[in-house]
Amino acid sequence: MVVQCNENCMIVVVLNDQNSLIGKRINKNFQQRDNHLQFGSSRTVSLISIVMASSNRKGQFPLIELTIRWLRRIRFWNDTPGKPFPTIGSIIVVSYLLIWLIPSWLFTMTSQASVTSLIKAANEQIVFCSIFFKMCVFALKFRRWESLFYDLQRAYSSVMDDMNLDIQRILGHVEKSAYHLTKWYGYGINFNCCVYGSLPMLFVAIKYAATGSYDVPLSTPIESNYLIPGYRTNFWIWFPLDIALSFLLSLHGVALFSIECFSWNLVHATSCLFRVLQIQANELSNQNERNDEWADKFSRFVNLHDLVLRSAGTLEEILRTQMLFIYASTVFELCLVMTVLSLAFKDLYLLITMFCVIGHCLFQTFSFSYLGTELIEESESVADSIFHSTWYIQNVNRQKDLCFALMRAKKPVSLTAGKFFVVKRESFTQVIKQAYTIFTLMSQFLDDTVN
Repeated sequence: MVVQCNENCMIVVVLNDQNSLIGKRINKNFQQRDNHLQFGSSRTVSLISIVMASSNRKGQFPLIELTIRWLRRIRFWNDTPGKPFPTIGSIIVVSYLLIWLIPSWLFTMTSQASVTSLIKAANEQIVFCSIFFKMCVFALKFRRWESLFYDLQRAYSSVMDDMNLDIQRILGHVEKSAYHLTKWYGYGINFNCCVYGSLPMLFVAIKYAATGSYDVPLSTPIESNYLIPGYRTNFWIWFPLDIALSFLLSLHGVALFSIECFSWNLVHATSCLFRVLQIQANELSNQNERNDEWADKFSRFVNLHDLVLRSAGTLEEILRTQMLFIYASTVFELCLVMTVLSLAFKDLYLLITMFCVIGHCLFQTFSFSYLGTELIEESESVADSIFHSTWYIQNVNRQKDLCFALMRAKKPVSLTAGKFFVVKRESFTQVIKQAYTIFTLMSQFLDDTVN
C-alpha cells in the first residue's frame, strides 16, 4: 500500500483487500516528514484507512440524509429542531382525508356498482386509511420522532472518529443502506402512483384525441364519488380534475415513502448501534490497558448503551399502535385483493393495480418484521459479546463493572404490535396464513351467494 500526500495534505489510499481495490480520497492533517510513506503490514494498512475514512465526515454524522431532505421538501420536517410540526405538512395530511378517504366512503355508500368494484373500493379504503393513519401518527408524535432522530445522530457522531475498522464499516453501511432504501422505494411508490393516476388518464386522453370518443364512466385514481355533476361522463370536466388528483396522489406518495423510510431507517440505525456496542464490548477485554484508559472506554460504552436502549424504547412506544394497525390492515388488504383477483382475473388493468397493492402491503409488513428480528438479535448479541469476552482475567473492579454492563445488556429490546405480540419474521408468515384463512371463508360465502 502506498500513501501519497500533496501540498494540501490530500491523501490518496489504495488498499488491496482480498482481490478488491478500495480507493479513498480523504482530507486529514497529518504531520509527516516525507510525502511518500510505504507500509507493509496489513494491520497498519487497516489503521490508516480507518483514520482517513473517519476524516471524511466532519461535524455531525449524516444520518438518513436523503430521507430528511425529502421530508423537508414536503414540509414534514423543520430546518431547526424544537419547533412544532409544520403548518404546510398539516394541510397535506388533512387534504389526504378530504381528497381520498371521504369520496371513497361516499362511493361505497351510494354506488350501485358490481360486487368486484365494491370490494375493490373497500380494499382501497383500507389501504388509504392505513396511509392516513401513518401520516397522523407522524404528525402527532413529531416532537418524539425529532428527539429520537437527534439522539441517534448524536450517538453516531460520538463514534464517528473511532479508529476501529469494523465500526467505520458499520457507519458506511448505515449511510449507504438509508440512501439506497429511500431512493429505490421512492421509485416503487412513484410507479404505483403512476399506475393508479397518470397512466389511465393519459390512455383516455390519447384515445379521445385519436378517435374523438371515450368510454364512460371515466376512471379516477380510486373508486370515489366527488359529488361533481358530469365528472365521470364529461371529458372536459373529468380531465382537469384527474390532472389535479394525479398530482395530489404523487404528492401524498412522496409523503408516504418519506415517512416509511424514515421509520425503517431509524429502526435499522438503532440495530447498527447495537453492533457498535458489540465491538466496544470486545475491546473492553484488553487487560493490558491502563486503568484510566479502560475506565474512559467503559464510561463511553455505558453512555452509548444507555442512549441506544432509550432510543429503542422510544421506537417501541411510537410504533406499537402503528404496528398493530399495519398488521391488522394487511390481513384484510391481502384477503380482499385475492377476492378481487378471483372474481375479475380477466381485467388486465385491475390485475396490475391489485398487484401494486399486494406489493406495497407485503413489503411494508416484511420490512418491519425483518427489522424487528434484527433489533432483537443485535440487542441480545451485546450481552453475548460481554459474556464471551475475557472478563474473567480482569481485576475484580473491572469484573464488577462488566457484570453491571452485562445485566443491563440482558434487558429485552423489541418492537411490539400494541403489546399483543412481538414483531419479528414469524409475524409475517402469520399474516399470510390469516389472510388466506379469511379469503377461503369469503370465497365460500360469495359462492353460496351466487348460487
